[in-house]
Amino acid sequence: MSIKTREQSIEIISNSVPKDLLKRAITDGYSDAALSFMADLRDKYVRKMLDSSLSANAVNKLTAACEGGKIGYGDLSRIMRFAPHNAWNEKYIDDMLGSIDKGVFPDTAAKIFTAVGYEEMSYNETLDLVKSGAYYPTEYAGLSVEYDVARELGRMGYPLRACEGFNYCYDIDSADRLEGALGRGAAITISDKSVAVELKKVMYNEDWIDFRNYIIKKMDEDISDLTGTDFAELRQGFDRENMSEVLYNKVKAEYDKFISDMQKEPVGVVIESAYEIVWKDNIVQYLENKTPDLSVNQYSALMTSKNTLDEIYEEWCSNGELHSYDDVGIAIEDTAKNMEYSLEREQREREQQPPPVIPEGKSEDIPAPTEIKRKSR
Repeated sequence: MSIKTREQSIEIISNSVPKDLLKRAITDGYSDAALSFMADLRDKYVRKMLDSSLSANAVNKLTAACEGGKIGYGDLSRIMRFAPHNAWNEKYIDDMLGSIDKGVFPDTAAKIFTAVGYEEMSYNETLDLVKSGAYYPTEYAGLSVEYDVARELGRMGYPLRACEGFNYCYDIDSADRLEGALGRGAAITISDKSVAVELKKVMYNEDWIDFRNYIIKKMDEDISDLTGTDFAELRQGFDRENMSEVLYNKVKAEYDKFISDMQKEPVGVVIESAYEIVWKDNIVQYLENKTPDLSVNQYSALMTSKNTLDEIYEEWCSNGELHSYDDVGIAIEDTAKNMEYSLEREQREREQQPPPVIPEGKSEDIPAPTEIKRKSR
């Protein structure tokens, strides 16, 4: 397109728009380049740009981006299509254009930008939702839960809402209705967007179905109150219960081996070991009946021991303040913390060690070039 003078652009635009919009074109601060760009558009597009809620400064940036090839005409058209309704997203134009420089597809960036006008989130927050894989930007200035995520939410009984087009929205009350909505390309929305993000992180794990059933059991009739924070905490609880079971099986096997070896000892040795037998049995019983309040890293630390039962028992014996069955939990927690700290310290020491020094070879070990014999031809 050839760059027109401001006067030439205004003259062309005057034949395309009513007087109130022409006045905006002249007085509102549109750049010469933006007016020249608009002068080359069809009448309805010129009117749409001048009649939008976006400021002249915003239009100047968008038309410059289009002229420079950063966004396409279709992307600009999509933005202007929804611009008459509100300009909530205008303050994020620079973020939108900057994201394209960082590799976001212009079409995706334009869709996210239009969605921001109605989602009441920042552009970067909305972009992060899309990057999570749990959402995609729709054609109607909104976000939709990704369909596989929506199906899993539906199986959990989490409330879903479908929107077809810009205004027709309804609640999803059955699996059949959800599939029908998805088949028609409806956008699926939920009350707490972080729930879908958290679900997406784990839905392809091998234990997903077990975890989904765990959520259903824990939340029961309160499933509609589930938040992203709740979801993450439930996942931690689920992991702790699973690791607690693994830890119990390990310690139980160690105890069985201990008892088997003890049965081979003389009666006197068994009598002398009565205290150890009783409290090692209590440790096993405690792990069978309770889930220690440990982090995943602490459970992992306990699992690294060659004999976790011995480690816990030694901690029990070394702490003179532990006496009752409930105190077994303290011994387990203290053992886990100590082992976690020990592993972290070893890791730090490994990272701080300089690389091994390779001794230089002696000069007589390396033949001089003149000493290298060539094969005769």
